[in-house]
This record gives sequence, C-alpha cells and structure tokens, in this order.
Amino acid sequence: MTAINSSKTAVIDRGYYWKPIDAGATIGMKMQLINRAAGVAHSGIYTGDKHWTHYAPLPTFSKED
Repeated sequence: MTAINSSKTAVIDRGYYWKPIDAGATIGMKMQLINRAAGVAHSGIYTGDKHWTHYAPLPTFSKED
C-alpha cells in the first residue's frame, strides 16, 4: 500500500521493507542502500562497506506496463 510519510517528504510502501545487511548480502550488485541511524538512502552498488545497514532490491515494471 503506497502512502505519503507523516512529514510529507516521501512516498512509501507500507508492505515493502528494508532488509538487514548481513553475511549473506550480495556484493557487487546495484540496489537501494540505507544507513538506518543517519536516515541516508542511496541507489548504488554494495561493496561490503560497513556504512550501510540495510538494502532493498530495485523495483521492476509489471507486465501491464
């Protein structure tokens, strides 16, 4: 479900969550990255940098588009 956050600064999806970066996180692929404490999100390639705490895969288009 898509909504606007409480500060009206971003569109969010309440059914889609950031995944914690752990030992199984894929390195060398483009994805959304975030540092939870800093609240900084970035679209880029995860290289194993400890700055990022969570990731999310990039969206794709539906077959109807």
